[in-house]
Amino acid sequence: MRVSAYVIHTRPFQDNKILLDLLTPEQGLMRGVWRLPKKEARVIPGPFLCYEVECAGRGELKTVTSLESVTSAKSLEGLPLYAALYVHELLEKLLPANLPLPDMFTLYEWLIQSLYMGAPIAPLLRRFEVGLFSELGVSINMVSTGRGEELEPRQLYQFHYKFGLRPYYGDIPKQLPMLFVEGQVAMKYHTGHWTDKQVLSLAKELHRHWLDSLLNGKPIASRRLLPSQPFQGERHLGVPIFRVL
Repeated sequence: MRVSAYVIHTRPFQDNKILLDLLTPEQGLMRGVWRLPKKEARVIPGPFLCYEVECAGRGELKTVTSLESVTSAKSLEGLPLYAALYVHELLEKLLPANLPLPDMFTLYEWLIQSLYMGAPIAPLLRRFEVGLFSELGVSINMVSTGRGEELEPRQLYQFHYKFGLRPYYGDIPKQLPMLFVEGQVAMKYHTGHWTDKQVLSLAKELHRHWLDSLLNGKPIASRRLLPSQPFQGERHLGVPIFRVL
């Protein structure tokens, strides 16, 4: 089997072998064993490069027989590098193995190329997370209430992980929501207004909680590498509120 692949993670295996986690359009996240070349030519496959990979085996763990880079080597440094490492950790922890995800492969390529080009990092990460949620079948509904009702632009809604959006009329909810959001801001999030600071702030808060739920509280170590800016805006009952500025 011959596939295009990006190296997401490597780790030592046996003697002169390493384990590779590869993102491919044909097999999604694929795991394989790669025997390193002779010592004088030993190079561990690097990240952020697209490879043509030949592999064999019917089990979940493949044997990689050929690995050839099809893109020139580039480097990421500083925040772009940390953002890419964060994305790798999400893929490693959330993607099922050996499930074809061509859209995820395309989205990853777009992200890496955008980081090389110096695009603003926060919108890239939020857009990538939205695509990841979609591929996993756990998209966030910010276009209608949990009952399927259309949103009113000036109505304030409470958002719960299980129930989605519910209109909020000032009462004290039995269970505190993840956040409060005005209908117009929710709709801008849905349509991808990533240049809107309030939408980006909403997405950061929303996605952080969403990922924590998907990972059952398992920490995302690479978060520590990225700037940490706790929500500083309006709150109600201690919960962040996102309104049109």
